[in-house]
Amino acid sequence: MSLPYLFDQIINRSHTNSFKWDNVSYEGRDMLPMPVADMDFPVANEIKACIDRISDHQILGYSVVPESLKIVAQQKINNSYGWDTPLDWQVWIPGIVPGITAACAQFAEGGILTAVPVYHPFHLVANWVNKPLFTFPMIEENERWTFDFFAFEDALKKGPKVFLFCNPHNPGGTVFNEEEIQRIIDLCQQYNCMIISDEIHADLRIQAKTEHICIGKYIESSPSISFFASSKTYNTAGLGGAVAIIPDPEIRKQFISATLGFFPMLTRHSIEVMETSWTMPSTWLDMLLPYLKANHEVLLSFICQQKGLRMLPLEATYLAWIEFDEVLYGNFQQRLFENGLHVLRGDQFLGSNFIRLNFACPRALLEKALGIIQQTIHESH
Repeated sequence: MSLPYLFDQIINRSHTNSFKWDNVSYEGRDMLPMPVADMDFPVANEIKACIDRISDHQILGYSVVPESLKIVAQQKINNSYGWDTPLDWQVWIPGIVPGITAACAQFAEGGILTAVPVYHPFHLVANWVNKPLFTFPMIEENERWTFDFFAFEDALKKGPKVFLFCNPHNPGGTVFNEEEIQRIIDLCQQYNCMIISDEIHADLRIQAKTEHICIGKYIESSPSISFFASSKTYNTAGLGGAVAIIPDPEIRKQFISATLGFFPMLTRHSIEVMETSWTMPSTWLDMLLPYLKANHEVLLSFICQQKGLRMLPLEATYLAWIEFDEVLYGNFQQRLFENGLHVLRGDQFLGSNFIRLNFACPRALLEKALGIIQQTIHESH
């Protein structure tokens, strides 16, 4: 019996206006791109059928969010994460980054706090909305990245009004556990700091022992916004679409006010693809996660064998956070780029001497990337 999905299949994405593959900086180079967080895998058959059905209809007018999608999102959050959220808590938006930006513009008068390293819009947003930025470091503990909670409290004492929480963490790959979640809640409540949580990678857990915990479930009585989307899990990031869960009606009203005139309506494609993603059989995801886990093990084993390179095992995401010895390798990201591998610089996430590598690709492409890394290492000796 043939398998329904062949993730080893290499699909040529060049000349498709791909942000990942058609980067203007490549200038005709033979480049293997592993920077931006989308996957080089075909979508599920049900999603393709959904898009085909919309195209066959031939009309692409304005759309409204149907009650059916609202109910599906409610059921998804409850069934997957154990959080029962009333429909009127939902605010539908074109994407999580715009949602974070609107929330910070509205609520972060005293400043924005985030751990570093972190997904770059979390720290860039401070300049976008002209608010102070406060940061504290992540630390290594028991072979995983977590918060330096003493530094976290010191930063909270400076008066930020919004804490941006990335769970699962990008780029550290951490799924925060119950004890960590409770410490975050206690500290933020003590210092009157709203928690804004991006949970877009919640279903991309590649270690079976991890369980995603929605922080909003435990702070419904405190100001909070929790963002969810299907796009990272089901590789539909180019379509957009997300939902903000906002329990407090006044916070919800103010958030909506901050979006008016800035956010477009969701497209029919984004609406129906989200609904399809959250209701279709789990076959595609059930095959994806073991493939990502196997890629992760190949990459982790390779990195652990290289002098001057280091990587902690990920609990979630497909974004490896790899430390390198600057004395040995200098500007490692640039040297990899010159050899034909594009990964992101650690300082983009406010983390020095690291690179971030996207391993959500066919195994052959990952092996090609490892060969380029190996070549670059050998050139250093």
